[in-house]
Amino acid sequence: MERAIQILVGIGMPENKARLQLENNRLNLFNYGREVTDSSVIRITKNCPGLTEIILNLCGMNITDAAIISMVDNCKGLATISLNFCRSITDTAVIAIADNCSGLTTLYLNSCEKITDASINAIAENCPDMTKLDLNGCKHITDAAIIDLVESCPRLTSICLAGCWNITNTSIFAIAENCVNFTSIIIRNDNITDDSIIELHANCVYLHHVQCYGPKISATGRQLIEEIKTRPKPPPLKDGWWMDDGTGPQCKGMIN
Repeated sequence: MERAIQILVGIGMPENKARLQLENNRLNLFNYGREVTDSSVIRITKNCPGLTEIILNLCGMNITDAAIISMVDNCKGLATISLNFCRSITDTAVIAIADNCSGLTTLYLNSCEKITDASINAIAENCPDMTKLDLNGCKHITDAAIIDLVESCPRLTSICLAGCWNITNTSIFAIAENCVNFTSIIIRNDNITDDSIIELHANCVYLHHVQCYGPKISATGRQLIEEIKTRPKPPPLKDGWWMDDGTGPQCKGMIN
């Protein structure tokens, strides 16, 4: 860990802050993006294999797939990864994340514009505990990937699909049908209609944070969104609600 602290100090992080982060198995480089490179990420993670959270937001073009591949090879226990505005990242990096970090629960890919359905399919196949996913600006993502995701990750509670221009009502219907404990959605495009809001209103009883923007959402849809936000919510689901005992998830009937 001492070697990693030296590297963090070298990119401008105060020593006490670096030590505190690493002692808590987390690494947040948000404020040091200009100084962070593939080399620094690789060297830090090689010396800190126990990291459970890594935030590389705004590290921009400095971070490539090479750093992410090495990072997840060294830190297989990562539960939270944030790569917002790391615009050089491609499917190769996200697939490596999915292949190595099976316990991943939170992934932020805001403005990772090169990401395609292949990344989401890999997450769906390998990361069943996924709860929060930010795909803001991932313009290549389609309904097929979102359907695969929500059918494979029943614990999903939050998703951002703003700027995912290929997404249609089909994705929202799939979310409403599969994500029992869903609490938050952000979507902005020209394809979403009131039908999506109606499905969310009818099926996502825990939903409280809704941002749906588009020319096809009418005053009726906007009124339903306000109802979703303000209506009383049921008691929390029991631990293990997502597990299938052979008759389907244990949440069946619990919210009716």
